[in-house]
Amino acid sequence: MSGSGRLPVASGYLTRWTLDTVGVLLALSVGTFALVLLARGDPAAMLAATRAGRPATPEQIEAVRVELGLDAPAPVRYLRWLADAVTGDFGLSLRTNTPIGPEIVERIGVTAGLVAGAAVIALVLGVGVGIAGAVLRRGLLRGALRVAALLATSVPAFWLSYLLVLLLALRLRLVPTSGMAGPATWVMPMLVLGLPAAGALSRVVAVTLREALDRPYVLAAQARGSSPLSIVVRDGLPNAAGPILSVAGFTIGTLLVGTVVVEQIFGWPGLGAYFVRAASARDIPALQAAALVLGGGFILANRLADGLQALIDPRLRRTSTIGPRPPRPRRTASFRTEPT
Repeated sequence: MSGSGRLPVASGYLTRWTLDTVGVLLALSVGTFALVLLARGDPAAMLAATRAGRPATPEQIEAVRVELGLDAPAPVRYLRWLADAVTGDFGLSLRTNTPIGPEIVERIGVTAGLVAGAAVIALVLGVGVGIAGAVLRRGLLRGALRVAALLATSVPAFWLSYLLVLLLALRLRLVPTSGMAGPATWVMPMLVLGLPAAGALSRVVAVTLREALDRPYVLAAQARGSSPLSIVVRDGLPNAAGPILSVAGFTIGTLLVGTVVVEQIFGWPGLGAYFVRAASARDIPALQAAALVLGGGFILANRLADGLQALIDPRLRRTSTIGPRPPRPRRTASFRTEPT
């Protein structure tokens, strides 16, 4: 395809990608708002009681309801809330009677740091173990790596937290049991988040890379005398990058959601712990804001992975634009080097 032809394809894909992302975020906001409407409790009564320091009178509750705009119909309230949320104004917390936006901004940095560290662990271990599982022949080591990946994926976060606290903090005394006071306190929360993600990612890398190394061009590279490492890096990984990126995006999104449990266990003052406290206190505005931010981060991680996948594979950009799809390429016979 010429350079003039690539531009409309890329711009068309970018437009559709943006519209799809905005649509999914809007659907998330509608779902979050609807769940809040179905939740038990009256935000006006709770805020009026917090301000008064005692059970509020009906007049005080009605005044707060008018102040919060809760006397308007639900569609009008949603549009007002959405317009404020876009600017970062999520209203007042019923628990602390302070603006929610600054609290979200303060805590999201803690959660982002936790997710970033866990993502590094997941990517390094997941890709490394996956490559080893793809290139090793059937044997004890390959089987051990597969079993370790399955165990890491299957262990619940609270149980893995208990094991790490028992081993690293209480028995070996290498790290503190909880808190966020320095690099030593980062180890266990990041491992609890990163190890299950690494196990899932390693299986995807192993399967897709093994299929990529089972293609005829690998035999041609071997005939040219290319080293095994060169074949894996130059020929195998680029052709297996699409599914790996897709799963990596989903994995990072699940790390963000997993902070709801991990931050509460290890006493991190992040957005996940804020969500739990808001839910336990029935702080509906804070719960709504935290759910929207966490869900939005999950969606954006997946959408960015889709975009990177399309940058690597031009066929995805062509099939994502409006118009007839190109004919599907005929499959060629593959020559298997070893059974999978």
